[in-house]
Amino acid sequence: MPSQAAIAVNDMLDNCACIERDQHVLILAANDGLYGGTNIVDETAVAWIQAGVQARGAHATVMWVDMPVRPTVIWPDFATTETVWKIPPIVQGAMKSADLLISHVFDLSSEEHLKELPAMLKELKLPMVRNMASTAPLLCTAWARTPHDVIAEIRYRTAELVKPGERFVLSHPNGTHVEGTVGAPGRGGDQYAYWRKHGYYRPFPDGIYPAVEPVDAEGVYIFDRMMPIWARKIGVPPKFSAPVRMTIEKSLIRKLDGGPEAQVLSEFLAELAKVLGEEDAYAVRAPHGGIHPSALISPAQCPDEDYREFIASFHPSSLHLHMGRGGRNKAFPYNLHTAVELRGATLTIGNRVVHDNGRLGVEDHPKVLEVLARYPDRPGLDGERWHTGMVT
Repeated sequence: MPSQAAIAVNDMLDNCACIERDQHVLILAANDGLYGGTNIVDETAVAWIQAGVQARGAHATVMWVDMPVRPTVIWPDFATTETVWKIPPIVQGAMKSADLLISHVFDLSSEEHLKELPAMLKELKLPMVRNMASTAPLLCTAWARTPHDVIAEIRYRTAELVKPGERFVLSHPNGTHVEGTVGAPGRGGDQYAYWRKHGYYRPFPDGIYPAVEPVDAEGVYIFDRMMPIWARKIGVPPKFSAPVRMTIEKSLIRKLDGGPEAQVLSEFLAELAKVLGEEDAYAVRAPHGGIHPSALISPAQCPDEDYREFIASFHPSSLHLHMGRGGRNKAFPYNLHTAVELRGATLTIGNRVVHDNGRLGVEDHPKVLEVLARYPDRPGLDGERWHTGMVT
């Protein structure tokens, strides 16, 4: 194993997974990812992680699974909780016997796919590490080698800037300008900041802070790209042929203007409204964005363009809004994650800068600097020093 990958694997297992001796750890991967499928993975990465789990005195079980074959585009005939594809029963059985899950299966994420997964993790009280650095080359990147504790600290301190009742302003040189009031956190409680290490969902590498819940948001949001997972589910390319102009009134999408992608998105939301109702289908959620300074990957490190775009959404230059709210409809089986993205925007909350064209407002926070000082020889806020030739 190269020393670069060893750094990443050790960090994941010690500081994200928090492996304990005698734990039963299920390491999950999907075999389509070996042959060009969406669940990108390689056997080397899985073997390195298995060896690391065993070296810590825990019991590692590796499961390669066939994921259900299904259409990519999910509408106009939306599935219900009864008709949607399910987590394979053999995987469900293995999860019930595990103390910890390390998943490399992109189809099984808590945010972008089925509601079934987070519900099951909660029911089983099973923490899941979502390893997105799922190949040997990705484990060697500065993205994977940036200390997990550094990104966790940046995430927490950024979330502290999001205070209910204060005004937010999202702007961009392309003409985007959206204002609104920060509402109560979507996960409950009275503050946005929380540590992932206490929850059932532990992404590695981490990279996005909790989404702002907007109240009475108004303005214009102009975008020309969308995070790939839901772009494909809707049937548009992640990078659009023409910008889309979204008009927002009282936190609802009133109009989408632009090229062919605007037309498809408009038709999608109209069909979604038949299932969720107009209030939820046209709701705007977020903004929020990336916090990982090294979340830029070269084609040599990852040939899959969609996956590189997905990783780039974790970079501080990236912010996005979500179209629609699916959580309140119990019969709707998907975690609606229609993230329409801006690169190089500015977000302020109250009198505090959260993002400013790729710079994070907490870069000088004493707690962030304190954690950074523990890792002088690892990538940190200086992501540009660790990678070259990246295009955002």
